[in-house]
Amino acid sequence: MKVEFLGSFKDKFPYPRYKEVVFCGRSNVGKSSLINFITGRNVARVSKTPGKTRLINYFLLEDKIYLVDVPGYGYASTSKAQQREWKRMMENYFKKRKENIDKVFLLIDGRIGFTELDNMMIDWLRYLSIPFVIVFTKVDKLTQSELAKLKNSIKSAGYKYVMTSVKEGVGKKELLSLLI
Repeated sequence: MKVEFLGSFKDKFPYPRYKEVVFCGRSNVGKSSLINFITGRNVARVSKTPGKTRLINYFLLEDKIYLVDVPGYGYASTSKAQQREWKRMMENYFKKRKENIDKVFLLIDGRIGFTELDNMMIDWLRYLSIPFVIVFTKVDKLTQSELAKLKNSIKSAGYKYVMTSVKEGVGKKELLSLLI
C-alpha cells in the first residue's frame, strides 16, 4: 500500500485536494499504531508515553486519501497549558477542515470503554455534523464475556463500529473498506 508522510501541522494544512479520514481518541489509545496497521508500514511514530503526538500529522494514502493523526485528549505527560493549546489547535482544525473531513475514526480502548471525554468528542462531532465510526482498539486483551458486553453496549447506542487488534490483525479489512 502506498503511503507518504506529508508533514506535521499546527494551523496551515495541506491543500484540501483529497478527502480526510481523521484518527482521533484519548492519549495512548493507539491512533499511530492503527495507521501503521492499516497501511502495513511504520509511517506514524508510536510511543508508549501518552501525549507524544503534538501536532496534526498528515499522510497521503494511495494518492487519494489524507489520513490525519491528531493529538490525543485526556491524560498526557505534559503541562496543562500545552493541553489547552492542543484543544485550541483541534477545535481550529475541525472547524477549518469540516467540509473536507470524510469521517472520523474515533478510537476507544476496548478495555476501558467510553469515557466522559469520548462522549464529549462524540457530542462535538455531532454538533459539527461530521460522520464518525467507533473503532475499538486492543480487543485482543478482552475476555469473550467482556467482548460480548462491549458489542451489546455499542449496538444499543446505535453507532457504527469496528473491533480491532493490531497485535492479532483484527479489523484491518473492515477499516480499509471504510477508507476506500
